[in-house]
Amino acid sequence: MRNNRWKKGVLALLLVVVLVLSGQIFAEGDRYPTPEEQNPLILQAFYWEMGTGQYAREYPEEKDLWQLLAKRAPEFADLGITALWLPPAGKGISRYDVGYGVYDPWDLGEFDQKGTIRTKYGTKNELLQAIEALHRNGISVYYDVVLNHRMGADGVENVPLPGGGTLRAYTLFSGMKGRLKYYDKAKKWKWNWQCFDAIDTDASGRYVGATLFAGKAWDNSMDKDYLLGCDVDYENKKVVEETIAWGKWLVNEIGVDGFRLDAVKHIDTDFVKRWLEEVLASTDKKLFVVAEAWFNDVMGLQLYAMQFGGVDIKFFDFPLRRQFELLRDGRLNMAGLARAGFVSRRPDQAVTFVDNHDTFRDGLEQPAPIFNRKCQAYAYILTRESGYPTVFWRDLYNNNIRAEMEKIIRARKHFAYGPGYEGEAKDPNVYAYVRAGLAEVPGTGLVLMISAGESGEVSVERINARQPNQVFYDFTGNIKAEVTTDEEGYGDFMVMNSPDKGWSIWVPKN
Repeated sequence: MRNNRWKKGVLALLLVVVLVLSGQIFAEGDRYPTPEEQNPLILQAFYWEMGTGQYAREYPEEKDLWQLLAKRAPEFADLGITALWLPPAGKGISRYDVGYGVYDPWDLGEFDQKGTIRTKYGTKNELLQAIEALHRNGISVYYDVVLNHRMGADGVENVPLPGGGTLRAYTLFSGMKGRLKYYDKAKKWKWNWQCFDAIDTDASGRYVGATLFAGKAWDNSMDKDYLLGCDVDYENKKVVEETIAWGKWLVNEIGVDGFRLDAVKHIDTDFVKRWLEEVLASTDKKLFVVAEAWFNDVMGLQLYAMQFGGVDIKFFDFPLRRQFELLRDGRLNMAGLARAGFVSRRPDQAVTFVDNHDTFRDGLEQPAPIFNRKCQAYAYILTRESGYPTVFWRDLYNNNIRAEMEKIIRARKHFAYGPGYEGEAKDPNVYAYVRAGLAEVPGTGLVLMISAGESGEVSVERINARQPNQVFYDFTGNIKAEVTTDEEGYGDFMVMNSPDKGWSIWVPKN
């Protein structure tokens, strides 16, 4: 087992330097890009229960996701969505696999394997048509990459164990028709136990704990190497070569524009960096990469991010979501939102979100979803200057807040431009934030007001909107009034102290 303590010690020292030198990337006076360039917005285009059970009955169109995405592409573009995060599209262990039980990543719904030709979301041809339709509407496509493990092996092997003895386990992947068609070295070798480090069940299905195979060592990961399934060994040169080839194939043959990296802190860090370097270098496109490194503290996420120096990679802001949990529960110091999350330290690397398929799932007790003050959280991430926000499909379409969500998204598309300033609200239950707007884009700019209060009364804060003698109105409709700023740009902006109506986005009235 490798010892990473020395590396983490060095990283800790370097972090001190980062904390001292870090700051806002965008300073006053910087040249801002056009609205189309400045306001990216990612839609996570799936959720765990999609197309199953009651959701299949209530939302039957979601059973054929690739077809639905192609149909809705113009709607996404009109709303303000600039990129879709797709689920893992490779063949999984069953027809209903969400995509994380990956069996043959080269089969995107083309071959009869594991009892199905299509995946949960449709066929390969439907996927390609969806990508084409999204591209035609100016929307990028990000593919969810599962590198940690494989599942659904075809055969049993007697796997040698350290110190002698064997373990009968499903580790032989002898099928994988997609691999046979698209990987030029597929016939030269098969995925067997030598491609993996460990497994936690034997051939009878008995749990045996994370059992390391003979001659193997845990990979150099930031967290424990073993997570589930057949744990892929990224010290195996053949495995590394094929996985890199697969990533290049997704970009150059399938047409994806970026990746979401699943469970990345459990994967060999050196390999992840190499995979990114080689895949990014294989195309002239500027690929977008975001990693799921689940650290709830800013320091942990910064330490991990530092290992990818020189690679253009971003990270989901789990520390910020932790603040939304406190907001949900009425325990957040609202003033702390001014410097909350990874985004406050590394605004160029933070992908902000409120919920996703791992935090908002039926039957999942921890972590609990943001079921209270969710629109306040979305208003926060969608109006601020820094970060790359993500909207969750289930929140937009299946959570009875679609009208509210669409208003917040459209506010981002039309008004959230220019330098950002903290609003300095006096009420401890209120947070205020200002976008000054762009002189070259008339009518832009906003004043965000969000509340953690529950009194039902309206709080009034004197805020500098950075736009003198301008009439503002609440784009959300939660406050039915107008505010006129004075010659210095100050106005009395309002927000309702209510979980259900406690957000207002004040925008210029033309």
